[in-house]
Amino acid sequence: MIISVSGDNGHGGDAVTPLEAAFEERACAQRAGTGVFIEGVNLALLGRVEQLRIRPTNASGTVEDDGPHEVRLEAADDGPRTGCTCPEGATGSFCRHAVAVALVATGSAGLAEDDEDVDEETGGIIVEGSLFADDPVHAAMRVFLSRVPRAELVETLLDAADENDAVADALWEATVAWHGRQHGAEPST
Repeated sequence: MIISVSGDNGHGGDAVTPLEAAFEERACAQRAGTGVFIEGVNLALLGRVEQLRIRPTNASGTVEDDGPHEVRLEAADDGPRTGCTCPEGATGSFCRHAVAVALVATGSAGLAEDDEDVDEETGGIIVEGSLFADDPVHAAMRVFLSRVPRAELVETLLDAADENDAVADALWEATVAWHGRQHGAEPST
């Protein structure tokens, strides 16, 4: 991923740009809705945001998701505005592609700072690599597992145990250990 930044973007200080304020993570989640937000988080974590350009009041980028989708974000005086070439975004909806660009552009997606270099020609920040390059699949699964409703998580784990002996063994060992701790924590009479 390559990112170019123009203008004073507030990185390295406590200043918050209009873009960062307008597209703060919680505001994006409320505006997009839970399902769309999680899809956008996954796209961001999997490094699908490319050609990102960030300015203090706007950002644009391409999101690879069954083809490239061009996204525009703007922190306007009357509130945040988005546009995307996908069917949902074309109607003005805050689509998963806009969520992904917003999270990466504002730094909410966990962009690795140690990969940053300054472009001598433009003075902008260039970031090469992808988000959570060490293991983007685990990063995306961590987001899913932390946000999925508990009952759905239990069913997902039990289904995985039915399909895979190693998962079943690990889950059983954790179950036995948990029961042991519960029994050990009870006062003996």
